[in-house]
Amino acid sequence: MKAKILFRKDTPQTKALVKAGRVASKRAFSASKALGLSISFIKNGVIYEESSDGSVVIKRQIETKVKTPFKVTKGLVLHAK
Repeated sequence: MKAKILFRKDTPQTKALVKAGRVASKRAFSASKALGLSISFIKNGVIYEESSDGSVVIKRQIETKVKTPFKVTKGLVLHAK
């Protein structure tokens, strides 16, 4: 009896999607520059906006803390209903 394959790696497909995303973002970036539009981007948890003349303005900082109602420790038993 042959075992069923439950999971297979989609490495080639993932690489193709990442490459397509990079190409699309580069095209959008250059098109926005050509049209004189502002570009927003995130770097190190801060949202920046770059205007068409090249000046960069900080819009706001992203909070990365996740609030949990209790501390999860090793051996903790969770009961689901």
